[in-house]
Amino acid sequence: MVKNRVELVDFELLSRCGLLTDIPTDLLGMLLQAGNRKHLEAKEVVFNRGEPGNKIYFILNGGVRISTLSHQGQEIIFDVLVTGDFFGEMSLFDDKPRTGTVTTLVPTTLFTLGKNEFLESLEKCPAISIRLIRTLVNRLRMMDSFIEDVIFLDAAERIAKRIIALARLFGVQGDKDEIRIDLKVSQQELANLVGITRESVNKQFREWEKSGVIALDKGCLILSQPQFLETLVAKRD
Repeated sequence: MVKNRVELVDFELLSRCGLLTDIPTDLLGMLLQAGNRKHLEAKEVVFNRGEPGNKIYFILNGGVRISTLSHQGQEIIFDVLVTGDFFGEMSLFDDKPRTGTVTTLVPTTLFTLGKNEFLESLEKCPAISIRLIRTLVNRLRMMDSFIEDVIFLDAAERIAKRIIALARLFGVQGDKDEIRIDLKVSQQELANLVGITRESVNKQFREWEKSGVIALDKGCLILSQPQFLETLVAKRD
């Protein structure tokens, strides 16, 4: 049973999470009662690599990045997840420690569900299992794509591809064809996301700023000529 306004809002947001869309209302209500909501500010750590894991996390609102550190101490960002996504499922199946560190990008509200409750939901609703498999397969394909990018794309193409992806997640349409990425991402963070050095990002940004392709405003990136970046990436696809 949904008891109050907060639970009603959480019920609606949870029902929009891709993994739980259109599941039976009574099952969704049971999951809501079994789990907990957690609000974090930007740049807070949800959990660290190596920690034990017994919960799955659903993003009700906001966004996170999943990363790890190389042996040289350089951060490598695996993925960026936003509203409607989930993470933390791997440890529920193999009982091994977390494989990455999850950090919020913006103020974020999460819904956590324990291992037993989540596994029971898979037994009660096979549709959740099918969606889970599809999502994991999609993430594997994305990882394959990332490896291909590292091998076959040059720095400019890799930066452009990641900027376009961020624009799709956080972009706000501005004047004419401009797109403002409403998320403050440092050049170092973008370099970690692409897998190159900060100096390479800085050099490319200076070239694109000079030619009017991008602009910077209060730490946010503005795509003045998004079609240029789309074309740069499309020629390799």
